[in-house]
Amino acid sequence: MERVSKYNGIQALRFIAALLVVVTHATFYVHERLDKDLPVWSLGAIGVDIFFVISGFVMMVTAGSFIGEDGWKRFCARRVLRIVPLYWIATSIKLVTLLTLPSVVLHAELNPLNVVLSYLFLPSTNVDGRFEPLLGVGWTLIFEMFFYGIFALALALRVKILPFVGAVLAVCCLISVFRTPDWPAATMYFSPIVAFFFVGMAFAALTRKHDHKMLFISGLIGVCITAAWVVFFDGEILAKAKSPLGALFASSFVLLFIGLEPWIGNRIPRSVLFMGEASYALYLFHPLIAPAVPQVFSKLGVQLPTLSVLLSILIAVFASAIVHKWIEVPITKFLRPLIPYAGGAKRP
Repeated sequence: MERVSKYNGIQALRFIAALLVVVTHATFYVHERLDKDLPVWSLGAIGVDIFFVISGFVMMVTAGSFIGEDGWKRFCARRVLRIVPLYWIATSIKLVTLLTLPSVVLHAELNPLNVVLSYLFLPSTNVDGRFEPLLGVGWTLIFEMFFYGIFALALALRVKILPFVGAVLAVCCLISVFRTPDWPAATMYFSPIVAFFFVGMAFAALTRKHDHKMLFISGLIGVCITAAWVVFFDGEILAKAKSPLGALFASSFVLLFIGLEPWIGNRIPRSVLFMGEASYALYLFHPLIAPAVPQVFSKLGVQLPTLSVLLSILIAVFASAIVHKWIEVPITKFLRPLIPYAGGAKRP
């Protein structure tokens, strides 16, 4: 994701969203490997919805820099540079682990077609029948690449981005109403979750027409409505567009941070902004790191599930910071001059 310098709040929110996902997965890893009585904290999955809203917002905010004859090429080159290298590294680590230590890998098997489709960001089905690539969390990147493709097409056709992308995503949402579980993996794009991209794009459009105070108030109202509904009507916040309440919460939370920017933008600690930049590494690598803690606890016979969850989270955050600083950043700097239109290469 492109860094939007004037929206440090969004940068911090990326870390929060990734951390929510990590917490949910940490409880799942401990539940599965160490203590079946530990409940899985499912609310953290709302971080994915927040990520998608942020993605739509950032793409729309930065769209102006890609207007022009080669704009779509520069957009695609920078998306590839940002997304592909680290994902391929994480996927390769998962593949090597599956080949060398298959007993420690759950919910995955060596399927050549699944492996190839995983590297290509194309839909496939895993051993559990879910539409997931070899690296499970990569399912979100399949949606991201789909969104980027539509966005790039709008740039190439030189049409108005918001209505064009919105129309395509609306069709996907409409078809999702009729999709059944027996439809093939290629139809995973027909999901209501793609609407979050458009919500983020709409928020970006609102920032051009309204002051931040109004956006802050709107976001706060949405969050308060969600909280009140949960408290007084026993509502349940479900992630991944499974409920209007969850969608309202995720969208309002992002809008709240956008509106807060003038007040919090220059007050966010550098460490939080750094972890916002490292959020992609945290999201990709925590499934490769965090499960090791409950696995070791189980081998040692240490029945401390809460401690296992906390250590899983801390180790994942620390390791992702290292991956970002010492792997992601250097690789990006190295590849940028080599990829046409990515920023450092001359146009062919």
